[in-house]
Amino acid sequence: MLRLFFITLLALTLAACGRQPEEAVVRNDVEQVLDQTFGEGVFDVAAFSRRGTAADSTAPDDERRRVVYYDVELELQRDLVLGDWAEPGAASLVTALGAGPLSVRGVKAGGNVAGDRIVAHASAIYRKEADSWEFVMPAGIQEPGRPRVQAGPAPNSAQAALDRLAEITRSVEAGGSPTAQRVVDRELQRSLARISGRLTRIEQGYPLAAGAERGEYAAFANAWAAIAAGEQLKIAPVATGGSEENLELLRSGSVILALAQADTAHAALSSTGPFQGQGGFGNLRALGSLYPEYVHIVVRQSAVMQSAFDLKGARIALGPEGSAVRATLQRVLAAHGLEAGRDYEPVELRLNEALPALISGDIDAAAHVIGLPAAPLRNMLAEGEQGIKLLPLADEAVERLSQAHDGMVAARIAAHVYPGQRIPVATVAVPALLVTTEELSPDEAARLVQSVYQHGNDLLARGSAQGSQVSVRTARMGLTIPLHPGAEQALAELASGVPRP
Repeated sequence: MLRLFFITLLALTLAACGRQPEEAVVRNDVEQVLDQTFGEGVFDVAAFSRRGTAADSTAPDDERRRVVYYDVELELQRDLVLGDWAEPGAASLVTALGAGPLSVRGVKAGGNVAGDRIVAHASAIYRKEADSWEFVMPAGIQEPGRPRVQAGPAPNSAQAALDRLAEITRSVEAGGSPTAQRVVDRELQRSLARISGRLTRIEQGYPLAAGAERGEYAAFANAWAAIAAGEQLKIAPVATGGSEENLELLRSGSVILALAQADTAHAALSSTGPFQGQGGFGNLRALGSLYPEYVHIVVRQSAVMQSAFDLKGARIALGPEGSAVRATLQRVLAAHGLEAGRDYEPVELRLNEALPALISGDIDAAAHVIGLPAAPLRNMLAEGEQGIKLLPLADEAVERLSQAHDGMVAARIAAHVYPGQRIPVATVAVPALLVTTEELSPDEAARLVQSVYQHGNDLLARGSAQGSQVSVRTARMGLTIPLHPGAEQALAELASGVPRP
């Protein structure tokens, strides 16, 4: 009997340990993080439920850590635009909750209003300290229908147009001049080409040159494609190597839409940089600016460097030679008086390869241009001597770059976007643009723009962490190429709140 009593007591003790930290403690920690990030009184935790725990397999060898999973429902106490480019937004919310983009619902393009509710499946990490569990940082969840074909024009309107065309053709053939005949022939050929192209796009979709399969461009492209499918609009994302390849595919006619950095699009238009000698891409047009891609420079936590000026003599991972990202980063370093080969050693490592090399000491810094939050950085940035930290750009360099008017804008990475990042980090950003060519008709351009920028889009919930920053308010920000006439019309209608007929 005594043995049974001790077994029961042990089981109860183990069960109690498994529930640590308790739900009330986790809820209080989450509320504190939200207040620190967004200010007090912005979010009210309307519902909170602890869902279980698991050992943290990424914990240092000398630490015992536990991941606590929970569901939370937040009610906004005031209007809030979580897509603002310069303020804590959805990226900060995702980090504060320890969630993934697909785990958050309710963040709306164009802004949320008081009373809106945002729900999330989230997580937090706790470290065992003596007899208690100490909150360390949000964990961050890792996450991994065919559309109907749009109906064509009403038969009666199409038939009326064909009848009128037949009448014009017979009239010209009967008594028209050779010049009139050439006009009719030329316009018929153009019309047939436009009609054929549009029908192909309706049936097969709009190929969109995105980026690497697990990259930020691909996440946005897939999120938009999911939303567009519900509107009988098929967007077909294409995996590519990034901005430069996207613009080459667009120029060749292999795709009709592409994602590109604003400075790279400007280079293609003007035949400069990586496009020098190719001739200007004269019919390149923008459908709008999507979201900012921020310059990130990271060094080891123990490094004495205080700004990018201190990178002289460093080995810096900038990505592949000849890439658009590398060209952008070299401009940023040049604004700090640093020239490749003379003042620093450029290393051809991509971000995922560069971060382990940084930790091991094989390189001194890693740089990239990417939207917030950058998943590889978010997973690795943490407090402690073995971690890494963001290095700010110098104010004078930011001013110099932003005044060049070729795609870069002054920016800052808001506090708490990354675990352990307690203060904003000065940097520059390059807007990601949705681009096309003049081959796209005004009506098609307007429809695509309406789909992307419509108020209430929850691209975040579809898997794009940057999707909450897509807004008609910022659709013209940082444009470096002409706006498509159809996009101009659609953005004006969206801004005025007048729907298309």
